[in-house]
Amino acid sequence: MKTLILNGSPHKNGDTAYMVSKIKEKLDGEFEEIYLYDENIKPCIDCRYCWKQEGCSIKDGMEKIYKDNYDVLILASPVYMYNMTPPMFNMVTRLNWIWSNQYFLNKEIVFKKKRGILVLAGGGSGEPRHALDMAKLVFKFLNADFDMEKDYIYSLHTNEIPAKEDKQIEEMIKKL
Repeated sequence: MKTLILNGSPHKNGDTAYMVSKIKEKLDGEFEEIYLYDENIKPCIDCRYCWKQEGCSIKDGMEKIYKDNYDVLILASPVYMYNMTPPMFNMVTRLNWIWSNQYFLNKEIVFKKKRGILVLAGGGSGEPRHALDMAKLVFKFLNADFDMEKDYIYSLHTNEIPAKEDKQIEEMIKKL
């Protein structure tokens, strides 16, 4: 089994990283973790290449995601202004070609079936509404089954208690 981890955190030793490390201890197989802040994935530029050609005109770190050679997809991000981080959002916009290829070229793109796991960390109000919607969209486009009851790991009050001290994380990870 292969797991692809898309880590949208700018901190490689922060709350998000801690939760991902605990999940890695639980899952079997090999892992590839992509730090989206390092990868410099560009956003969709509405060039409309995908209206006439299969795929996306921009060639960058998204190729690792498009390769579709993984069985589990983990989206891990801090919550910024109720949403995932900007590099994660860039990645999401680059999935637009999948819809465009189907709509304009009548070419259905179907990624292999996989499992989706969402990891969110955040402080402030702890409101992840938009981040959840974005994650569900990514899972839909990349054909990942996502169950909110067992595939959602979160620590949403990290301004008060670090993820390392958040006792509910262990319980959520046991459900995986």
